[in-house]
Amino acid sequence: MLHASNAAFGSHPDGYTREQMAAALDMTPDALSAAVHEDRFPVRAQRFKLLQRAQHAFSEALRVVKFRQICESGDTRLNYCTALGDLMNCSQDSCRDLFECSCPEIDELCALARRAGSFGSRLTGAGWGGCTVHLVSRDKVESVKQVLVSEYYAKKFPNMTAAELDNALFATAPGCGACYYE
Repeated sequence: MLHASNAAFGSHPDGYTREQMAAALDMTPDALSAAVHEDRFPVRAQRFKLLQRAQHAFSEALRVVKFRQICESGDTRLNYCTALGDLMNCSQDSCRDLFECSCPEIDELCALARRAGSFGSRLTGAGWGGCTVHLVSRDKVESVKQVLVSEYYAKKFPNMTAAELDNALFATAPGCGACYYE
């Protein structure tokens, strides 16, 4: 799919204008706007980076497959945290560079956590300034949290109370995902 995306959209590496997209779909720009319901969901863009968005979506899907394969591999020679963390870091890089749904604050939090010992750090949720998740060994949780507090929260939010900080920054442990019981 990545090759197909490059073949389909590679001729416009800087993105398509609305007019170019409409022409490629054999529509007028007004018909395109109606088809994507721009009256209800306004689009504020001059260029539409279809190649980059497709590259992100397909490479992200591949990372999900690889993540699952690593978890299910049973390979005793593999450093699981490093392998999974690398995928998380690649995901964050793709969110930032290809999908452009990160922001400087998220990028800073991820960089700080990685320098403090996180195997992997990435945005999560809806993006565009949402939340971060970090893969950290138990023995480094407190030191990573302390770096995030001292290097980010204390500087950006000096009046944040301890209770607010506890709501903003907390550790969890992995568990079973959602499931359906009959």
